[in-house]
Amino acid sequence: MVRITLELIRKRTEHHDGPLDQLQEIALHQYKIRKIETLNQLCPRLQILLLQNNKITKIEGLQRLKSLKYLNLALNRITRLENMESLESLQKLDLTVNFIYDYRDFKCLSGLTRFEELHVLGNPCESSPYFRQYVLVQLMHLKRFNGEEVTRAERIQASQLIHQKIDEINQMKFEKQNPNWAEESENSDYTENDSNTRIKRAAEQTAHEECALKIIEKKREKGMLLNDQIMQWNDTSFRQEIELLDQTQEVLLKIYLPEHLSTEYVTVDVETDWVFVKIKEKTMQLRLPHKVKIDQARVVRVMVTGVLKVYMPVWDDDKIIVYKPIEKKLPKQEIQTIAADKEEKNDQKAEEEDLPEDLPDLV
Repeated sequence: MVRITLELIRKRTEHHDGPLDQLQEIALHQYKIRKIETLNQLCPRLQILLLQNNKITKIEGLQRLKSLKYLNLALNRITRLENMESLESLQKLDLTVNFIYDYRDFKCLSGLTRFEELHVLGNPCESSPYFRQYVLVQLMHLKRFNGEEVTRAERIQASQLIHQKIDEINQMKFEKQNPNWAEESENSDYTENDSNTRIKRAAEQTAHEECALKIIEKKREKGMLLNDQIMQWNDTSFRQEIELLDQTQEVLLKIYLPEHLSTEYVTVDVETDWVFVKIKEKTMQLRLPHKVKIDQARVVRVMVTGVLKVYMPVWDDDKIIVYKPIEKKLPKQEIQTIAADKEEKNDQKAEEEDLPEDLPDLV
């Protein structure tokens, strides 16, 4: 059984260059995890948490994740919706292919004012009467439900229906389904013989695509802040350096690209305090030592060497000043003494160079 430990978190965030309590995204899918733990303490600022295709039976251990925006729990063993009232930043929840049987549980999400998108395909509660209408009435801020846009007309109709049927719904008895799986099995819960194979395949594909988008493409967002400062990173394998040009009052960024790499794969975005560069699917972001004029920045590619140069003029009130060492003026007598010593050393060196290489041994 795999547990969410410090070692596992470090393994899954090896490219994160900050402390774990600043971590914003983590993918822990397909690890056969059975319990959500540790994240509350180690990663309190998570915004994206991917836990799809595990063996989780209960939603727990998330109460302190006040910044969590997207939670993916698709393809698990969850039967109840609980312990989510404190996720005040939650915007999207994916519970595709679980075992939630009582749709009245969704009422626990009604206080989340930022919650906009819900996926619950492949759950037993889907087949119960008034399911969709009840969820729409409880989640007033929902904009997308199971991949479909929620319209104003649909919400009005749902409200009218639930107003009439609420007593009936409150008296309903929902039967919990006991899935036929081996509790201690380390194999995947989902096989080719499952009745919901199509839905499960779609959910798994979506989960993989979202993982790629969220963790790779959007792993680094432009202008991402850490402690009120622009974050810096270089996910590319290319060396870069920044120079200050005091004569032209420009900040120069050099990126040492290979000659054969086409410029069409390179995108440069210059902002006042930072520059963002995308090279194919890799990115880098650097803080600038001076504020620069965005509209006057220019990019040059040296085709002979492949070096990419970004010239960024600085603001008029943020001048570049390069301090040079002050030459000490010596008295005339000292200058003559130094010159004489230098001449004597040169003469001595010349004499040494004139000596023959093979001298007879002196006895």
